[in-house]
Amino acid sequence: MAKKKKQQPPKKAPKVQPAPKVEAKTAAKAGFWLKTNWQVYLLFIVSFLLYANTLGHQYAVDDSIVIQKNQFTRLGLKGMSGIWGEDTFVGFFGGKRNLVAGGRYRPFTLATFALEMQLFGKPAKDAQGNLLKDEKGRQLYDGNPEISHAINAILYGLLVVVLFLWIMALFDPQIKDKKLLHFLAFATALLFAAHPLHTEAVANIKGRDEIMVTLGAILAAYWSLKAVDQPKKRFLYAGGAILAFFVALFSKESAIPFIVLIPLSFYFFRKQLGFDKLLIWTVPFVVAAAVFWFGMRNPAIGWDGKTEPAVELMNDPYLKLAPAPDGKTQVYVPFSDSERYGTVLYTWGEYVRLLVLPHPLTNDYYPKHIRGAKNEIPTLTDPWVLLILLFHIALAVWAFMGLLKRKPYAFALIFYAATFSVVSNLFFPIGTNMAERFMFMPSIGFSLLSALGILALLRSMPDNKEEVKNYSMGLWSLLFVSALYAYKTIDRNPAWYDDYTLFTTDIEVSPNSAKLNNAVSGVLQERIQDPKMPAAEKMRILQKAQGHAAKAIELHPSYTNAWLLQGNAFIYMGELKEQQNAAQEALKLFDQAIACFNQVKVYRPDHPDVNNNMTVAHRDKARVLGQRLNKLQEAVNELQKAYTLSNGQDFETLRLMGIAYGIGEQPQLAARYFEEALAIMPNNIAILYNLEAAYTQLAENGGGAAAQQKAQEYGRRWKAINPNYDPRKTQ
Repeated sequence: MAKKKKQQPPKKAPKVQPAPKVEAKTAAKAGFWLKTNWQVYLLFIVSFLLYANTLGHQYAVDDSIVIQKNQFTRLGLKGMSGIWGEDTFVGFFGGKRNLVAGGRYRPFTLATFALEMQLFGKPAKDAQGNLLKDEKGRQLYDGNPEISHAINAILYGLLVVVLFLWIMALFDPQIKDKKLLHFLAFATALLFAAHPLHTEAVANIKGRDEIMVTLGAILAAYWSLKAVDQPKKRFLYAGGAILAFFVALFSKESAIPFIVLIPLSFYFFRKQLGFDKLLIWTVPFVVAAAVFWFGMRNPAIGWDGKTEPAVELMNDPYLKLAPAPDGKTQVYVPFSDSERYGTVLYTWGEYVRLLVLPHPLTNDYYPKHIRGAKNEIPTLTDPWVLLILLFHIALAVWAFMGLLKRKPYAFALIFYAATFSVVSNLFFPIGTNMAERFMFMPSIGFSLLSALGILALLRSMPDNKEEVKNYSMGLWSLLFVSALYAYKTIDRNPAWYDDYTLFTTDIEVSPNSAKLNNAVSGVLQERIQDPKMPAAEKMRILQKAQGHAAKAIELHPSYTNAWLLQGNAFIYMGELKEQQNAAQEALKLFDQAIACFNQVKVYRPDHPDVNNNMTVAHRDKARVLGQRLNKLQEAVNELQKAYTLSNGQDFETLRLMGIAYGIGEQPQLAARYFEEALAIMPNNIAILYNLEAAYTQLAENGGGAAAQQKAQEYGRRWKAINPNYDPRKTQ
């Protein structure tokens, strides 16, 4: 008989432990990293909103060169032949000017500006409301800066999205955890989008060339990867990549490094491709660059080598003053090698500092902002320069070691170095010490390196040993840095509202920039043109303007533009003193203006503006001498100088000469100069009235019937215009 089995008590079902609330929250956060569309929309919206406060801005800085005063851009679509067939500066200067070494050929962005003129601009009109046309009778347009700023912000948002997608495609085979992949791409794109160094490129309309060259280059890199990853659509993506690369090249020459960077991205992230295939992928981009350079750029700019700029500090920052052979004057001579490369390395350190800590920002790093008030030139023996050199050597060694092992951080470093090389001043001069816009493309390498650092931080967390479960630390690190950058970006944008706002803001950061002091003087003098401004306020502004011009001259003694502006300031101050019946003070100011203009003639005798400005100074001085001090002969002498300087084409000089000779009872000479003035302004009622008086006086002095007939003719003409004309109220 079998033994009865002892019944076992039933096993209790294990209790299901509810997931901790923290883990539930973490899972919800991690879920975001698998939503590609959400991230794309968010990145675009954030990028656009960062520059939403620029949508009401006006034109600023170099916008006049490429938009406002560019003869090709202002023609709309009819200007395309000039845009694509000439140096970028020809549309502004009207000829091939020796301004920058190597010339500039960036037709694509100018073409977009011309299209905006055609679609959104208004037909340009003069002060009388007449349509403005060029010498060939073609209609000119005035632009719409609000539309242009909006387009810049939209293009910037598209660039950030393409950058996100490219990073996703780059790291897709390497990072199996898709949440980490999305996090890395999102972090790179967000850090790039928020970085304040980009304000110059986005908030300034002309900066579109930086946006477009980067957008085209990154799109070419992205589609190249798609061509490798999707063999069935290889030719479609490859064709798109070449087309995008052409857009980049025609936007700005700084796309050239992508000839190397695109195959290098395959080396790092598509290890299955051999060196033979890397070489094959390099060929189309080399051919595209050759077609651009030799087929379009050089024929447009010219092969004759006439684009080398003159020796001028504003075009070559690596110059210094040294005693001339005569021992009495000073001339500019090139830096020594130690000074040149010391200054170059110093700026490299400044770029790194601004990438990490973008404050303070300025649009102007021209001489002598870098050297400062002490006029010290960094050399290769300076401790700080040596430290910067060692830092970059360490980066180079780190990048080389990572290159051999195909480490992603090495790709970020090489991307930075390759895109920075063309603006580094190491291989060829770029015309200035440095500029924030030059970091636009290299900052992608910095953003990727930073995102990789955050990713490494995530992986090092105790809770993330086997896989990343907790994104909080990485997310908060990303948001903290991005928020700081975003605040600085939004805070910086208002400075780019217009020239006046930008220059008067940035002079506080760059007080030792000759170019910026010159610019501030100019915008301040434009400010006093407001007829409602009180005279005392005008004088205060003019004194400030003269001070900035003087500072520019102190920094750059042969700066002809600064000499001109200082002279103009003296003229305006003299006119105010004349209105206050302070004749002697006015004369001193006019003499100071003439002295400034004479300095311009010393440094640049062929300056196109100096004779016009000097004409005004002598003319105003003559008016004070004649009308305020009753020194008629001295006034006539000054007017004769003004007449010679203006080649007899200054209306006011001719009018005053006629009056002076009329008062001096020389009606024949008075009539002569009034006749010359009438040739310039045929229906000027004051001149017609004075001609009647001059010929009447001439007739009374024996001029005969001919003089009397002319007097009657001019009398009829002015009465036909306004029979109630009273010269006492207008002269």
